[in-house]
Amino acid sequence: MKNLILISVIVLNLLSCQKSKKIEDIVVIGGGLMGSSTAWELSKYGQNVLLLEQQDSIYTFGSSLGEARISRSLGPKNDIFSYLQQTSVKETNNLIDYLNEGETRTLHSMEDIYTTTPVTYMYSTSQLNEVETLLDGQKDKYEYASNKEKAEEKFGMKIPDTTIVIREFKQYSGTLNPKILIQKLHQGIRKSGNRVNYNQQVTSLKKEDGVYEIKITDTKTGTINTILSKKVVAAAGPYNGTLVKDVAPYFSDLISPKRLFLSFLKIKSDKYDMLTSDQKDRLVSSYPVAYLNSEIFYSMIEKYDKKQRPIFKVGGHFLRTEIEDLDKVWEKELTAQEILWSKKNTSDYLNKLDLSIELSDLEYDRGYSCVYSLTESEIPYVSQAINPSKEVDSSFVLIGGMSGVGAKGSLAYGLLATDLILGNDNNSLMYQKAKSALGTQRLMNDIDNIDK
Repeated sequence: MKNLILISVIVLNLLSCQKSKKIEDIVVIGGGLMGSSTAWELSKYGQNVLLLEQQDSIYTFGSSLGEARISRSLGPKNDIFSYLQQTSVKETNNLIDYLNEGETRTLHSMEDIYTTTPVTYMYSTSQLNEVETLLDGQKDKYEYASNKEKAEEKFGMKIPDTTIVIREFKQYSGTLNPKILIQKLHQGIRKSGNRVNYNQQVTSLKKEDGVYEIKITDTKTGTINTILSKKVVAAAGPYNGTLVKDVAPYFSDLISPKRLFLSFLKIKSDKYDMLTSDQKDRLVSSYPVAYLNSEIFYSMIEKYDKKQRPIFKVGGHFLRTEIEDLDKVWEKELTAQEILWSKKNTSDYLNKLDLSIELSDLEYDRGYSCVYSLTESEIPYVSQAINPSKEVDSSFVLIGGMSGVGAKGSLAYGLLATDLILGNDNNSLMYQKAKSALGTQRLMNDIDNIDK
């Protein structure tokens, strides 16, 4: 009888502990640009937020890795991606102001994150209709060279008759630094009183009785823990599909991770030292660049080496390959063909700038295997979940399918996710257009089409 009473007491105590276990208000999974932006936007609204990141405070892999991503505003009339970029710039400025509140001197500036330079776009004359649509009613400042004579006159470029060049000039267009932006977002989250927990790998996400159970492994100690949360935002990039398989399994069918290679190249010292000051200035003012062709070659200046030589970050937006092991893809070395492609396209562009840089004048600094998360339409999701009864689950939001376009609009995506999880809205035309393109109704339609 005594044993039975003892067992009953233990069971009651266990049940009491389970019931009294703290339930978080909102957990954001993924501390890259999208997750950090969302956690900051939630913090800005005074919400209690916990941000979980599986890496340490210093990133070693992931799509947010690096020191330069293209930030560009130029787009056709009512373009949602232009709107997202411009909204993100405004929200970043709000973050900077918040971080400087209470400081006796200015510690943070937009220039820590953004490097403003012209953005160069190159089109084929066969894309003239697309170019005309882009420039029709264009409010951003730009210059347009419709033929080789104008390209030489305006930009000092030597291009073939089949090429069109546009340059965008706008404050905070050029490049942004994801590494610094994430650091400042985390500072803002902490300053607001919220938490960023590193080395926390989420291994399971389930919903029981209206509460999310999040199982976590500490990647440093191996300790396993389970936390509970009323609401969840999933922003785990290519890991989203596996992460949400028990709460929103259809995302694994709608978002496909693919590998992209990135090369980092430099002009050899002896050749770079031969360039005049004017040539070096022309080079810097001509980056970043995007060839809007079938492969979309893009390149930017990642940073400068100790000798102040620019390090070019080079990739091909549509040069995507399958992934065998997502955890190891980041370590995959570039092939000789990938390096050669990078050098050829870089040399070709530098020669268009009237700089005689041949293939042999370029040296390969390093490479990196990045991952794009792709939707069929190439447009990301910022959406609430849909339960099996085809009802909207307002307690869960996923941000994913960024396809390489996320960085420039990161805080805007975070703002949209925040509004969804809190039930906020904005009646502006472009906000509603972006919400419709990225959001829940579109997700419903895509789910219906999975098996068709």
